[in-house]
Amino acid sequence: MAKQGGRAADSVKVGANDLELIVFKMFNVATGGSEETLYYGVNVAKVREIMPMPTLTKVPDMPDYAEAITEVRGEVIPIINLAKWMHINPPQDKAIRAKVIVLSMMNTIVGMIVHDVERIRRISWEQVKQPPSMLQTKYGGKITGVTKIDAEGESLLLILDLEGMMADIGVVSMEAAFQSETLGDDIPSNLSGTVMIADDSAVARRILKDNLENRGLKVIVYSDGKQALEALHRAKAKLGAKPITDYVQLLITDVEMPEMDGIALAHMLKSDEQFRSLPIIVNTSLSGDDSRAKAKSMGADGYLVKFDIVHLIKEVAKFLSH
Repeated sequence: MAKQGGRAADSVKVGANDLELIVFKMFNVATGGSEETLYYGVNVAKVREIMPMPTLTKVPDMPDYAEAITEVRGEVIPIINLAKWMHINPPQDKAIRAKVIVLSMMNTIVGMIVHDVERIRRISWEQVKQPPSMLQTKYGGKITGVTKIDAEGESLLLILDLEGMMADIGVVSMEAAFQSETLGDDIPSNLSGTVMIADDSAVARRILKDNLENRGLKVIVYSDGKQALEALHRAKAKLGAKPITDYVQLLITDVEMPEMDGIALAHMLKSDEQFRSLPIIVNTSLSGDDSRAKAKSMGADGYLVKFDIVHLIKEVAKFLSH
């Protein structure tokens, strides 16, 4: 089964708060010895292709979940062993025909070993909920959303924190991200104002918050679009006739989030006279031109691909430098 990135342009129904996910399975031996099937989903727009298990070359001095590379269409890419990253214990007596999902995100190509690929499902972000603390503890904080995938509600579909995964394998260098001296002389040393962030990834929230606070900004963070929208409505109720920009001067939103995605959030705010004056920057791991065009069409004032910190600060400076 192959999935080419060219179809990404039609994969996300922007503005309708829904998307298409490729659902894949991981097999695990749970505590007590019982076997379980875990279901995960990844946005079709991030999938370049799905391929049979290739020949892997081990790389020394790497964590066991990221110790291999392979060549895909003439390009050498890192391979993530998802079972090891998620601390999944595959059954030894089960014949698993593993596959590799090749992801294109954050201007990087990476492969992810999965046990089986099920099918494509279309879901609404409204159906995806914040994972309860019990699930976060069970999966080490590595999931950002959960939804039911059958009528009985017995099977759960988990949304992985892919930004966290990329950070763990070194694609996102946390130290480099916070070295503000690399920004250059054309960026103001200090900015002024309050920024609201909506992002379901704890890693993304940390990177954004720390970098913006280091530039002198006040930062308010929420983990999905619905929370951010509700906070803005509460603030506007207190402001009365005063503009929303008296409370917050810039919103930076992810695209993929439980409850309400960032494009739907931008569309709702720009369609409401109370919030139209609030500048919005869409900040996403999707790096295609189509995503940028759709964000602009929904009224976003800026567009960023995670985690280009120099571009982030330059974009923020357009709205918050004086």
